Amino acid sequence: MPLATEFLALLEGREELLVSSRGPTGRGTVRMWFAVSPAGQLYLLTPSFTVKAQRWLEDPWVRLTVPDGGPAVEGTVARVAAEDSELDADLLVSHFAMAGATTREALRWMVESGSHLLLLVSGKS
Repeated sequence: MPLATEFLALLEGREELLVSSRGPTGRGTVRMWFAVSPAGQLYLLTPSFTVKAQRWLEDPWVRLTVPDGGPAVEGTVARVAAEDSELDADLLVSHFAMAGATTREALRWMVESGSHLLLLVSGKS
């Protein structure tokens, strides 16, 4: 289920959002870069060895918040394979270049090698 159109509209022109996750010892919130496809799909890219990545693999729940006190939505994350035919690799490269995904091939390598997780966020039904 896609995220609410109203929430996605609030992200226009922004580079970061706050992403909360939960784990056995509580919740954590981090600032993250994101990419929103023209179809309204929100993607996150993170190194796979981080605490947040481990939390998401164990419990896919997330809360996305617009920085500076904006509204929040809850959803779940799902791992995306590098060969997913639905991916707009050019869009992802343009948003995640600073994370090392400077080309389509680099993005594919990062995801295929397991060094990074590419995640699709879905809204709660």
